[in-house]
Amino acid sequence: MTETEGRIKVGVTGRAHGIGGAVRVFPEDEDSVTLARIKTVYLGETQKPYKVLRSQKCTRFFALTLEGVSDRDAAFALTGQDVYIDRSALKPLKDAYYVCDLVGLELVGTDGRTYGRVKSVMPSGAHELLCYGRTNGHGSGFVPFVDEYVGKVDMEAGQIEVDGEWMAQIDAVYDEEA
Repeated sequence: MTETEGRIKVGVTGRAHGIGGAVRVFPEDEDSVTLARIKTVYLGETQKPYKVLRSQKCTRFFALTLEGVSDRDAAFALTGQDVYIDRSALKPLKDAYYVCDLVGLELVGTDGRTYGRVKSVMPSGAHELLCYGRTNGHGSGFVPFVDEYVGKVDMEAGQIEVDGEWMAQIDAVYDEEA
């Protein structure tokens, strides 16, 4: 999930579903059920709002019936659009966080060194990747969000602990490429 202006990207639209104008939405997190209960989605670069009239979970996607999208052609016209929801629509979590909450946190190594700040979180086949802007200002890097490289996430301090030895090796590689 990525965050924009108080909204969070939760998926992307696919082709039309059926002939009644339903739109397929492929969630970024395939285990998420947020789209099953959401009342409004925002589509595309302009984040145009659409009231959700009906949401049906299918195998790999949700079929959303949106107000104002009443036929297959109108649904097809929405193919390939990013899907956003209001951040406030997410249920509060106790002693946990949403992946989008990681954006903006500093990556601090077990060696005490700050390596950068998380710019986005990208889904991948096995796990999320933390995309970060390097502290020295020379580009970006990626950290697999797995226990081997990532330790404690401290939301109050605004930090994510990372394996300092591994990060130093990765930083050296990025410096060689710069």
